[in-house]
Amino acid sequence: MTNVLDPIPTWVIMLVSALLIFAMSEAGFRLGERRGKVPEGKDPSWLLEASAYTMLALLLGFSFSMALGRYDARRGTFLREANAIATAFLRAQLLDLKTRSTIQTDLRAYVGERLDFARADAAPQQRATADDNSAKLQRDMWSLAMRAAARDVHSTMVPLFVASLNDVINLSTEERAVLTNHIPDVVIVWLLLIALIASIMMGYGFGREGRRALVVKGVFAVMVSLVFGLVLDLDRPQRGIIRVNLSSMQRMQRMQQSIENATATSPAP
Repeated sequence: MTNVLDPIPTWVIMLVSALLIFAMSEAGFRLGERRGKVPEGKDPSWLLEASAYTMLALLLGFSFSMALGRYDARRGTFLREANAIATAFLRAQLLDLKTRSTIQTDLRAYVGERLDFARADAAPQQRATADDNSAKLQRDMWSLAMRAAARDVHSTMVPLFVASLNDVINLSTEERAVLTNHIPDVVIVWLLLIALIASIMMGYGFGREGRRALVVKGVFAVMVSLVFGLVLDLDRPQRGIIRVNLSSMQRMQRMQQSIENATATSPAP
């Protein structure tokens, strides 16, 4: 299921979060100011304020851990998929000349579709198109591999290619899962709610002490919004500053082309 927050740019969420947190701290200040001034440290509301800060810190740390784990999973899966495609491309040279040529052409097109799939984090339609095209190429290559196996049931070469092609198909499913697996919206919403409660209590404490502390409240709002942005950036690896490195797949494209150029006129194995 697609998260509601997915289409919203990260900077918009950060900006709205910072404004809301600052506004709530100002509202807390006005509420505390109405209650009357007390000596610094004598208002018991600081206990609730400390609890809110502690809960916010725990939730932010938990969310960061979730986002970092998902980022690492995407990076690892993408690298394994690139290696699997490279292995399948090399083992395709064990097939007869006609099948090899078709398979390698399909694999070259397949790499392009997988790159489009990985890049389309904020474009569901583009991702779905790339995924459909990848699935069609998988079916075509699998059909060719099965026909090659049927022609020579005693071959020891074809099963090697079939095994590598099977890895390619399995890893595409795994990549689909890790690329579409994001932190649930409810976690982000609860983080924001806890941050708002903490900001209200902070403002309330300043109001009871008679200190407006605009700079402190502004810095707090910016810091929390920056952490939100970091968590979301890690959770959306192809949309912000922190992105999964796609160079392994791009290097493989160049490797494919160089091998095809070198073996274009070579006889079948």
